[in-house]
Amino acid sequence: MDNKTILTFIGGDKRQYYAMDIAVKKGYKVKAVGFENMENQEIEWYKDLNDNAFDCHVLIFPIPYKNKYGYINIPSSPQSIVLEKVMKKVKPGTLIILGKADEDFKQQAGEKEVPFFDIFEEESFSILNAIPTAEGAIQRAMEKADITLHGANVLVLGYGRIGKSLARMLKGIGAKVTVEARKQEDLAWIYDNGYNGVHLDQLDEVLSIQHIIFNTIPHLVLTRERLMKVNKDAVIIDLASSPGGTDFEAAKELGIKASIELSLPGIVAPRTAGEIIYFVINNLVEKAKKCDIIRG
Repeated sequence: MDNKTILTFIGGDKRQYYAMDIAVKKGYKVKAVGFENMENQEIEWYKDLNDNAFDCHVLIFPIPYKNKYGYINIPSSPQSIVLEKVMKKVKPGTLIILGKADEDFKQQAGEKEVPFFDIFEEESFSILNAIPTAEGAIQRAMEKADITLHGANVLVLGYGRIGKSLARMLKGIGAKVTVEARKQEDLAWIYDNGYNGVHLDQLDEVLSIQHIIFNTIPHLVLTRERLMKVNKDAVIIDLASSPGGTDFEAAKELGIKASIELSLPGIVAPRTAGEIIYFVINNLVEKAKKCDIIRG
């Protein structure tokens, strides 16, 4: 195997293109499987699961690694590749980096005794990725609303990483920001940052005055009962993992504009998102080397 650390990217979107380009410039040897645009001549491109592609130190799956149909997330390929088919090709000692490791993956990785890192569990990724996610959410709101965000009543549901970035950016635009949280500590920080705070138990009391609602909570919070209290001209941008935290069927029946917006970083800011992915991958590779996880 080459003296350089070899990274093989299997599938993904524009973010991976940028991450691969950076990796090459930083001295990694890069291979790629399942991509259409094969312009970078310093990358070894493979259209299918060629054995040579799996001769690597690190195998990098998409983020998230599965699409909604349960196949490896390769948008540019007409192939429907199942995880089992890929795992059969993985060589002993290969480190896998992926997004959203589910029980299916964990079981197969365990059976093959393959080490892995879930990039979604890396705090640095979650914090940095919240920035393009929040910007993308604001972009979507601007596209769908018929008012300016400046001066608008906006509600952010959840005060996690994305909620924090969203609230900060919305305040900077000039919106009147209300943030929902459950923990008293979070509500104290919300107050400290100059937002209006509301506990989930009192959420119904503020729904009717909101022009735009951003949801980051990964379970049903905007129920039919709550949606009936929402202004019919309001716009709902749901950022939670599918199926989101909104009763979309009820929203449609009530005439409320509601949409779920997933994978925004790769859509609205793929270069920045790719830089973030590379940054985290590089940190994980260095961590793996220190722990003697990577062979070669």
